Amino acid sequence: MPKPHSDPVAELEKNDYHADHLASDSVSIFKCPSCNATLSLNSIEPNKTFGCASKHSFDMAKDGYLNLLLAQHRRSRKPGDSDEMIRSRQRFLNAGYYQPLADTVVSQVLQTGDDQQVLDMGCGEGYYLQQLRQASSKLALCGIDISKTAVRLTAKRKMGAQLAVDSTFNLPLHSDSIDTAISVFSPISVTETARVLRSGGQLIMVGPGARHLAGLTAQIYSQNIPHRGNNIDNNLELFKLKDQLEIADTISVEGTDILDLLKMTPYYWHARAEQQSQMKELKMLQTEIHFTIKTYQLA
Repeated sequence: MPKPHSDPVAELEKNDYHADHLASDSVSIFKCPSCNATLSLNSIEPNKTFGCASKHSFDMAKDGYLNLLLAQHRRSRKPGDSDEMIRSRQRFLNAGYYQPLADTVVSQVLQTGDDQQVLDMGCGEGYYLQQLRQASSKLALCGIDISKTAVRLTAKRKMGAQLAVDSTFNLPLHSDSIDTAISVFSPISVTETARVLRSGGQLIMVGPGARHLAGLTAQIYSQNIPHRGNNIDNNLELFKLKDQLEIADTISVEGTDILDLLKMTPYYWHARAEQQSQMKELKMLQTEIHFTIKTYQLA
């Protein structure tokens, strides 16, 4: 089984990096979801609160994130991935199985240097943001996810990222405020992404290749079912493709990580009860992993 890399939080603390320095800035990178005005620090005691000129106010959660998803914008009582899916994904990713993908994402981001504002759209529980922080303490990191549980778990990584609960289809960010936006398996709004990117900014999209998790799907389906991706190639009037990479490998997943892998994917909901039980009993699962990484530049 792959071994996780050294704890990035411990490494940052060892280097006297103050993990919440960005979250404590007096002016937030986020804008007010009600009126689009800039959010600034109103008060620190007893709770840190950010507000705008129109007197809209948002308390920062004790873990260090803002909930900017207005009630009228929620399509369900608890939007986003289920808590079970999020925690399974956290355990699986922390085990290092997707480290080659994380390394490639970091490399693509840092090609343009580390003096930049990076946005992770659909940041989930923060694995890829943490990989970026481990690579550079200079990057200004920002993460958005519609799941409150996911953002809370990201905040618990204490890596100095500004974090908010909100939709990637209605980004709570000012126009021309982001240098690099990344999306790892997360759906996005092309127009919203283009709006928040600065001139010459880049979008890094990670999606599944044709054989991604074929060993897993073989346990559920009689024929290979391609993973649904987040491809934007049919909507490229705002972006031009700059670079495309593929990562393909075979991994051996062991023990309880097998069920975590199943639960972190949509395939879990398609698996019959007896199939889920069979996978619980597996000691080892070999499966292909196949990723496409496309880097686009704002046209």
